[in-house]
Amino acid sequence: MYKVTAYFRDHKVTEMFHDVYDAIDFKDAADAHYPKRVTFEKVKSMREFVYNSWNGVMNMDRNPLRHIPDLQTRHLVMQVLAWMWCITFAMIVGSWTVFGVSAIAHVFLLGAIAVTVGTFETAKRKPTAFLNFRSGYTSYGRGRTYTIYRDKKGNAVKVPLDPNDPGGEHE
Repeated sequence: MYKVTAYFRDHKVTEMFHDVYDAIDFKDAADAHYPKRVTFEKVKSMREFVYNSWNGVMNMDRNPLRHIPDLQTRHLVMQVLAWMWCITFAMIVGSWTVFGVSAIAHVFLLGAIAVTVGTFETAKRKPTAFLNFRSGYTSYGRGRTYTIYRDKKGNAVKVPLDPNDPGGEHE
């Protein structure tokens, strides 16, 4: 957000803009009316403040934990910090029930973030790791040429599969 203020002899005019080019245009238009002075400043909105604050703590590329090279160690440190804040919040509220709910929520939240980041890092560093999902996949029983069924008494029975059957749904 950009704030342009033009100071005249008996009044001042202030306008806010989201786009820098609109702010520059307004500044030029205000200058055409011969003010005493015109100020041009970038104003941080509350949304930007919250976004930057969140990233300063939670984004591993911006917070001081970025200097730890091992992803798992970074995740462990974030978990310990999360538990510390859960305990602090529970002590402030005065309830151990709050601690339990908060701790479990933090474990799931940070765990999901760690799995996502780990998946993204694997995709970036070794994209061939995901190729096993599409080629050569066979089911457990199909890999051993038999499947296991239960007879009428509930006993397990090994049933050999046709060697010419490719498996899966087919006609």
